[in-house]
Amino acid sequence: MAEIFASKLAQSCISETMKRLEDLQIHETGSLSIGKEEVRRLKEELTRIFLLLPDAEKKQEEDYRVRTWIAKVIDAAHDIEDVVEIFISNLNFSNFITKLSPRHKFMIQFDYITSKLADIFETQKIFQIQSSNVERYPEGRISFPDLNAKEYDLVGLEGSTKTLKARLINEEDDLSIVSICGMGGAGKTSLAKKVYEQSDVKKHFDCCAWTCVSQQYQAIDILSDILLQVGWGKTIEETEDARKTLGKLRVRDMISHLRLVLKEKRYLVVLDDIWEIDAWNSVREAFPKENRGSKIVFTTRIRRVAESSDLPSFTIVLPLLSDEESFELLRKKSFPNYSCSPELEQLGREIIKKCRGLPLAIVVLGGLLNMKKSDDARKALTDLVSELNKRVVEYELLPILALSYNHLPYQLKPLFLYMSNFPEDSEIPKRKLIRLWLAEGFLTMPASGNEANAEQYLEELIRRNVVEVAKRDHSGGVKTCRLHDLMRDFCISKAREENFCGVMKLQHHMNPMAAASSSTSTRRIGVYFGSHHDHSEAWVSQFHPHLRSLLCFHIPDVSLIPLSKEQFGLLRVLELSFVRGATKCKLSKKIGDLIHLRYLGLRAAQISELPATIGNLRNLLTLDIRDNDGIIVPEALSKLGRLTHLLLPLTMKASPFRMDKLTNIQTLKFVEAAALIRKDAKSTLVRVRNLGIQFKNSEEARVILESRIVKSGCLQSLTMSMPLNHSFSSLEPLTDCTTLCKLDVTGKIQSDLQSLPPSLTKLVLEGSDMKEDPMKVLEKLPNLKFLRLGSSSYMGAEMTCSVGGFPVLETLQLKGLSEVEVWKIDQSAMPSLKRLDIEDIPKLRMLPEGIQFVKTLLELNVSMSQSFVDQLQGEDS
Repeated sequence: MAEIFASKLAQSCISETMKRLEDLQIHETGSLSIGKEEVRRLKEELTRIFLLLPDAEKKQEEDYRVRTWIAKVIDAAHDIEDVVEIFISNLNFSNFITKLSPRHKFMIQFDYITSKLADIFETQKIFQIQSSNVERYPEGRISFPDLNAKEYDLVGLEGSTKTLKARLINEEDDLSIVSICGMGGAGKTSLAKKVYEQSDVKKHFDCCAWTCVSQQYQAIDILSDILLQVGWGKTIEETEDARKTLGKLRVRDMISHLRLVLKEKRYLVVLDDIWEIDAWNSVREAFPKENRGSKIVFTTRIRRVAESSDLPSFTIVLPLLSDEESFELLRKKSFPNYSCSPELEQLGREIIKKCRGLPLAIVVLGGLLNMKKSDDARKALTDLVSELNKRVVEYELLPILALSYNHLPYQLKPLFLYMSNFPEDSEIPKRKLIRLWLAEGFLTMPASGNEANAEQYLEELIRRNVVEVAKRDHSGGVKTCRLHDLMRDFCISKAREENFCGVMKLQHHMNPMAAASSSTSTRRIGVYFGSHHDHSEAWVSQFHPHLRSLLCFHIPDVSLIPLSKEQFGLLRVLELSFVRGATKCKLSKKIGDLIHLRYLGLRAAQISELPATIGNLRNLLTLDIRDNDGIIVPEALSKLGRLTHLLLPLTMKASPFRMDKLTNIQTLKFVEAAALIRKDAKSTLVRVRNLGIQFKNSEEARVILESRIVKSGCLQSLTMSMPLNHSFSSLEPLTDCTTLCKLDVTGKIQSDLQSLPPSLTKLVLEGSDMKEDPMKVLEKLPNLKFLRLGSSSYMGAEMTCSVGGFPVLETLQLKGLSEVEVWKIDQSAMPSLKRLDIEDIPKLRMLPEGIQFVKTLLELNVSMSQSFVDQLQGEDS
């Protein structure tokens, strides 16, 4: 089965190479002026090959020689990119006199490539592979239906759901453990999450936390994750401050802090995907035993882990689904909108036998079938039965996962395989993933710069159930995503088999040759540093000499990554993820040798200074240096004319670099206003969609808000902050921002809020010091779904939500409104509200009258005085 669809990956590879050559022709005009005729010929030959691949796909199952031919096609495409990019690199590091040497080497390599292509065409004739009338090389467009965010009820787990809920709200004398045990893909996490998110379960506990443990756990990560959820930081700013504080603590200190926070509270903590009891033992002292009714939930595949604790415990073992339950789940996932004929039902029941009652396998197949039109349902089922019957293997789940992969359009295959680089249980931010895909060349950014088309590719992977949503944003869109453990295992295996990418785990005393043995032939590597890595650099020597992508995780020190041109000269992506408390250091000036870099991620690297050679990276699209506070940024940054996303730390040392030169910027966070005013950058950066800006006074705010950067019509997200001793004199310029969806304002606001654009879907106000009830204006915003009024945002005594107000508001968060005494909610106000958070409003004595009219409310989170909580618990509702 692996070979049958190899040509689809070849299609993707050829398409990527074609797009890369076109990109080089546009942005490396000077360098390629010497070899532009050769590049033109290479593009023509690749186009001919692309047209042969559909016929090769049909013939490869019957002829293994065609499969070998396809492998040669992929190899040739890689070689072409290497030859052209090495030529450009050599030219960049040559002077005028020595440029003839790179030209000579290029011609030798060009002759080698053309002979390789000639061999491909010769064997194509022998195998009688015919050219097809398909698009020359598609731009990667697929027709995408809307992503359905509806979550189906768990099938076959109704009894387990009731049991788990009853166990959690049972007020036992001491802390106890409830374990959910079952094989991978049985629904352990889904069951735990469904019960965990029920409002009456959350109301039963004073605080709740959820953290993934996984096989490569770190006690410090588990503890800090829980601390942040149970009281260390409520707003984004507070959470970031808390993260920095936690990063300086030892495990023993964290245990003491967490124990103090949980003291005298009834708490619920979920440890998801725990593989060994040592993980629990490493943090158990943080959880007071005497708290009446507190619960720890394990989800685990290993029964021994579920039953090894000395605390009172109860284990729920998830059964596999019956045939009836399996068919019901398949029907819901495959054909939810029409009835199933007897013939289709018979075929469906034949399919589910292959799944052996495992929900994940059924969901994956259901996602595959859901891609078919209703009038093709019978054929789709018949084809699936036929394909499944061909596979005779001991364990049938992997072929089922393979089916879903093999039926992906060729444009989606590399996007899915690339996710195997990330560690187990990673929640991958959508924006970051899309930027990595674009940097790799898997997708092409449209001329408009809008990434919405790229987002649709991710949504399609989710709709096919090969990728899961981890978190959604306020609008219901994807915020973070992940791979199920089994799907990730399959993804790693398939990526290695296709020689697409590989992973390397560096552990204490591990032979670096052994660590790299499975990864040296691939051009993309994900490296996981162990907690006791011996800091040897020998592992780097095992990389492919033409490495394109390097993603490193849990790095203790950036100096461990030797940035030599010889090793990383063709690198496009360098993403470095650091452990908390990484060593403070300088970034090597050799970073400037990596001229093909498109993505450079150095968040929290503890870098004190960017070298001036950063200006050599003229292909760079994304630079992320957030959480490197106090970093020195050189003037050479101004040379990065293609830079699209610039993510800066909150504080930097005075920098001379010119923002006005970065005219392609779309994401700019967080920049000081002075940098935009200098050299009139505010008038040239007219493509900015996402802006985070820090003002020092009211005049800076006026100048920026009245500039083209705001009035360009591109701005979609705006975050602004002002010092306590200054204020925003007017927000009126925002009236014209018809595309603005998210607005986050920290600082005093002198004017009213009448000028806010109706396009807003999310609004956050902190420290606004408003005297007039803001609800009168905000409730009229027709698209507002999320509203947070933070500390000192409103200093009046009364608030009223009127009839028909906030028609689509789903989340309302109120915190630190120190003067509010009365809050009224009229009937028919907030008809869509799902979540309400109330925290630290000392003069508010009771929930507002009228809250009972909000029938859509699913979640109520209260952090108030004990008298308020007692009064709330005494309510009839």
